[in-house]
Amino acid sequence: MTNLICRRVVVAGSAAAAAGLAALKNEAQAQTQTKPTGVSPAELAKHEKFMRLAIAQANRNPGRPFGSVLVDDRTGVVVGEGVVDLAANPMFHSEVMAMNAYIAKHGNKGWENLTMYGTGEACPMCMSAMVWAGIPRMVYGSDTPFVRQYVADINIRAKTVADAGQQIYSNKLLLGGVLSNETDKLFEARGKIGEKK
Repeated sequence: MTNLICRRVVVAGSAAAAAGLAALKNEAQAQTQTKPTGVSPAELAKHEKFMRLAIAQANRNPGRPFGSVLVDDRTGVVVGEGVVDLAANPMFHSEVMAMNAYIAKHGNKGWENLTMYGTGEACPMCMSAMVWAGIPRMVYGSDTPFVRQYVADINIRAKTVADAGQQIYSNKLLLGGVLSNETDKLFEARGKIGEKK
């Protein structure tokens, strides 16, 4: 009799957990399926152009599809690009790789003229690096609640980090959801890769 009751509790608990997980997934998808607001069609087109370059970077590592490009806002030129490379170093997230590529060519200066584009919302480490450097603009595709379904991440949003750095940092743009219909698919595909392993 006791075993029967325990099994029922476990089954009921599993069903509730599955329903809760499904609700979280739907909420995350709803958050990233909306088009960015507060930007003109011309600005959105510009952001989409550079997000496609970040997606191209992410395609270099489908197992962890984080790709980034740094763009000089004065010229519209990509001045750094990167893809996550955790096999080499746990700090080699795509944003850090793009920043390192920029430093190698331009030195540790001029950050205030740049925008970071990433397929996923910057994690706390990467957003902190942007705060310390003074990169005032970040545009991303998939947001942290969505990405966390497929790739383990720290549940601290980029805005929280930017707000915490207000004494040393001035954020001019933090825009999410740009081409999220495409970036979300990268992370969903990564989830399927993980299921096969």
